Amino acid sequence: MKKKSQIIFVSGILACTLVLSGCKDKYGMVKIKGGAFTEVQAKQIEGLKVADVDLLEQEKNPKTFSLSMSDFYISKYEVTQQLYDSVMSKDAESNSKPSYFDESPAGNEKQELRPVERVTWYDCLLFCNRLSKQEGLDPVYTIDDISRYKNGRGINKATVTADYSKNGYRLPTRAEWIYAASGGTKSKNKNNYSGSANLDEIAWHENNADEMTHQVGLKKPNELGLYDMNGNVAEWCWDCLWTETLNCDAVSDYKGPSSGRYRYILGGTFVKNYSGIEFYYDIYRELGGIQGSRYQTIGFRIARNVK
Repeated sequence: MKKKSQIIFVSGILACTLVLSGCKDKYGMVKIKGGAFTEVQAKQIEGLKVADVDLLEQEKNPKTFSLSMSDFYISKYEVTQQLYDSVMSKDAESNSKPSYFDESPAGNEKQELRPVERVTWYDCLLFCNRLSKQEGLDPVYTIDDISRYKNGRGINKATVTADYSKNGYRLPTRAEWIYAASGGTKSKNKNNYSGSANLDEIAWHENNADEMTHQVGLKKPNELGLYDMNGNVAEWCWDCLWTETLNCDAVSDYKGPSSGRYRYILGGTFVKNYSGIEFYYDIYRELGGIQGSRYQTIGFRIARNVK
């Protein structure tokens, strides 16, 4: 069994198929009622290194603001190898089977229902567009100037724009992901983790995962019926890392800075140091990944607008 894992650590600790029998709809999409949550954002401190995990302790006047969002859909499960292959196998230029964990699932688990990983952020956007077209929906993303790895054919560079007026599939924003992980309007605000105070109930993490991914949906879901929000693989989100200070008390449907090299990775993984991560994080203690890189610890789930 291949064991080594890698992930990019940025600005502290991560504070961050679908076709299964029994789903009420084809991709297990859950409608999330819009709402808001409050977040504390530390001010920029001159000369402070981004990896300094003591930043909030040094910041005496943190800013509090409200993040609100409209209704949206998010998938119950992380995108599986089966779903990714079924969509991307129709694209001759893409690798529809990129996963590092492509054999020897645990116990009676099904290989094809393990989460897909080793997909770049760009690969996730292309998947969303392909799935949207397959379902007769309007793609959210325009992806131009595509450059690929020679080995594995993943997209390592592209020019991307997003049109959120479209009804197709997309990545969740950071705010949507955190709101959904924390239970949305159904949250009792009493759990450190997504759906439970007991990590073993809801996550594959360093002490129970045997250094590998597992079939999605085997652990307990959170209050909204979402699985694996704290473990298995971490998940790409749309936003660039928030390196700017929001000069307001409330933000609606925020999608992050307009540019940046690192994209948010939320949810924790199956490996040491990145497992058992709580669903709520402050801006300066989060994990980001280079958007054109591939990691065997990172997959994704999909979202859609509600119209």
